[in-house]
Amino acid sequence: MRSTAIDRRHALRLLAGGLATPFWGAAAGAGKGRVRYLSAGAVAAGGYRVSGFSEFGEALLDDALPGRGHAFAVRPDGRLAVHFARRPGEFALVLDIDRSAVSQAFEPPGHRRFQGHGTFEPSGQLLYATENDFDAGRGVVGIYDARNDFKRLGELPSRGVGPHDIRMLPDGRTLAVANGGIHTHPDYPRAKLNLPAMEPSLCFIDRETGDLHQQMRLGGDLRLLSIRHLAVGREGRVAVAMQYEGPRGDRVPLVALCRAGGPLRLLEAPPAVLRAMKQYCGDVCFDRTGRTFAVSAPRGNLVTIWDGTDGRFLHSSPLADCCGLAPGKGTGEFLVSSGQGGVFALDLGARGVRPFPTGFPEARRWDNHLTVADPVSQGA
Repeated sequence: MRSTAIDRRHALRLLAGGLATPFWGAAAGAGKGRVRYLSAGAVAAGGYRVSGFSEFGEALLDDALPGRGHAFAVRPDGRLAVHFARRPGEFALVLDIDRSAVSQAFEPPGHRRFQGHGTFEPSGQLLYATENDFDAGRGVVGIYDARNDFKRLGELPSRGVGPHDIRMLPDGRTLAVANGGIHTHPDYPRAKLNLPAMEPSLCFIDRETGDLHQQMRLGGDLRLLSIRHLAVGREGRVAVAMQYEGPRGDRVPLVALCRAGGPLRLLEAPPAVLRAMKQYCGDVCFDRTGRTFAVSAPRGNLVTIWDGTDGRFLHSSPLADCCGLAPGKGTGEFLVSSGQGGVFALDLGARGVRPFPTGFPEARRWDNHLTVADPVSQGA
């Protein structure tokens, strides 16, 4: 265990010291487009990489990671992003888009682990990251100063166990935190230690005071429905994607919609679609308008699309091992990444899926998330 930590820290020092491949490649210098998609994944030769490509399918980024990556927090101006390790994570990389470099790496304190996600407040000065206080069996939100080398300033309680995704609401003050309800410990990295007492929740927290504005729980028969991923659309509507930890034969809703101060509305899908989703949602994303959202179901090889205003199910498209989602260029358009390799464009209007080239010489087995690194996509 000790040698692994030393190797990881050495890799982080190399990345932060500028010895890694430059962040954006020569294609970015050509300036064909501003939209840049970010993701992480594995390659056939072994190891994990962080990757980026343009809206025109140009490969722009291809850097080694010290371990498996997960999601990105993009600063509201689109000029900087932070990439978090997969939970329980011990590294975060700062990606300076303007300077075309991995500019810094930082870690959580020794008694905390990153949980894979983070978000910036509107000025971009503070970063909020979901973390695990594993000894106490509770979740926290770490606060990092982006103006001062991402020094950790403190933390807020997440008001639950196993926080994962976190989003800033349009008011610039309220954090939406998905507490998955599952307790983990670094000594048993992927083990779920508390399923008999699992209690997921969606919490709205004041980032300045830490006060809990609202906590929505799924009790009774739905207490095994882990609240995992969030997306924020128009008028602060929050789309919720969930994963069920109960018996395989159960049929439970996997998608919800809410607004701060309102109820958590569990949405209905056609029975055949719900069965096909296999109790597991991987990612959720609003389109550019903030009115339509997509939810991926990688175990069911399916992408579903929903109305972000009234919660109606609109469409589903089959796609092998689909997980990462990002907004496309227009209404009802999304990009979808696959764990089997490849990125695809999904158009609700055309009701079709087509391959989207990314220009990498070596295929990527894309990980869970796909993110847009431009200011247009932030805070739809």
